[in-house]
Order: sequence, then structure tokens, then C-alpha cells
Amino acid sequence: MIYSIQQLARLAGVSPRTLRYYDQIGLLPAQRNPANGYREYPAEAVDQLQLIRYFQEFGFSLVQIQTLLAQSPAEQTAALTAQRAQLVANRDHLTTLLNTLDRTLAARNGGPQMTDTEKFAAFKQQQLAQNEQKFGEESRQRYGQAKVAASQRKFAGLSETDYQAMQATEVKLVTMLKEVTNTGDLASDTAREVYNLHRQWLCFTWNNYPAEAHRGLAQMYRDDDRFAQYYNDRVGLANATKTLVAIIQRYAR
Repeated sequence: MIYSIQQLARLAGVSPRTLRYYDQIGLLPAQRNPANGYREYPAEAVDQLQLIRYFQEFGFSLVQIQTLLAQSPAEQTAALTAQRAQLVANRDHLTTLLNTLDRTLAARNGGPQMTDTEKFAAFKQQQLAQNEQKFGEESRQRYGQAKVAASQRKFAGLSETDYQAMQATEVKLVTMLKEVTNTGDLASDTAREVYNLHRQWLCFTWNNYPAEAHRGLAQMYRDDDRFAQYYNDRVGLANATKTLVAIIQRYAR
């Protein structure tokens, strides 16, 4: 079927002006009717416009979408599959958050009281989902499925006291790492404390974290921009992760 620009706009829920812009930038090229020069779209354009709308909903820019559309169908499918996994994680988090809120409201109205672990389940599930999205594949490659699963179970089962202690440990770690990043003194007592705090923070979710594994993690921090960004953003300094890596390499023995 051949669609006019008006017909395709109505079908897709976009404006004709949007379709004209997509044509101008080469995102969704139109054919021209040889009789009158009007824009027309074949059936394949419907599938491509559907992909464009999907990718827009997932937060991709038009430039990114152009890159994705130039990829193979297999690569596009992989991108959509990854986005589906993220949507499922978001849905599950919202479900858990709603359930937790309902139970909190029920407890406030005299209903059954929640355990300390249940009070923080939604927040921990969100963090697990975020970590899985960002670092899941790399973690499994380095540590294996069994160790990663055990770490996730340990984190999910943290008590309120341990959960709050883990957050407080990270806050202290970030504060002291900022100090060492500014001074550059890796031999200081503060630098050694940064190492101890980082290892302590890791052990909230890992039963054991030997020095060799700690050095391997430092290598991941150094080689992967996503890991580097985590600490740079929290400390507020562009070389914070580089400093943390140097500290780990110095003290992990």
C-alpha cells in the first residue's frame, strides 16, 4: 500500500510537518509521486516509522536513531531486546514500589507491620536493576554467574541496619576520596582509609573480596568509562576514579 503524507501522519499519530522534517534529514525518506511531486510512502516506511517511534520513546536522539536504522536487522533487534529488558525492570520496580507503599499505608492504619528488610525492598530492587543494566554483562564475564547471583541475593537480603551502613560507608568513602584526589597524596592515612572503606563497601554485597579481585575491579574502573563516571560524578572531580584506581593498586596486597 502507498500512503500519502497525510495518511501516514494520521496512522502514526505524528504531524505531516514531522514527516517532512524526517524526509529532509534522511531519517525517513519519502518517494515522490511522478504526477504531482507529492511525498508518498511505501509499506516499508510504516515499519521504519514504527522503529523510529519506538526508539524515540526509549530516549534515543534522532542522530542515534539514524545510526540504529543503518545497522543490520539483528543489531536493531538486539537494541530493542535490551530496551524491553529495561522496561520490564522498570515495571517490576514500580510494582514493588506500589506494593511497598500499600503495605506501608496498611501498617500506618493498624494493619500488619513490615519487617525492616521489607521496608527497603523496593529501593534495593531498583539499585539491582540499575547495576544489572549498566554492569551485569561485565560482572558475569569477570566473576561468573554464580558469584554475581550470590552477590545480588546478599544485597537483596540486607537488613535496614546494614543497608543504612552501606549507604553511610559510601558517603564517607566519597568524602575522603575527594580529599585525596585534591591532594594527590596516595601515601596518606586518608588514602589508606579510602581503600579500607571501598573494600568494606564491596563486602556488604560480596561474602569475600580478596586483593586480587579488588585489583581486577580497579582495572575495570580504569578501562570502562561507565565505571569511571560513577565515582567522578559522585566526587565531582574528573580524576576521582583515576585516584581510586591508584589507591587500590597501592594497597590491595
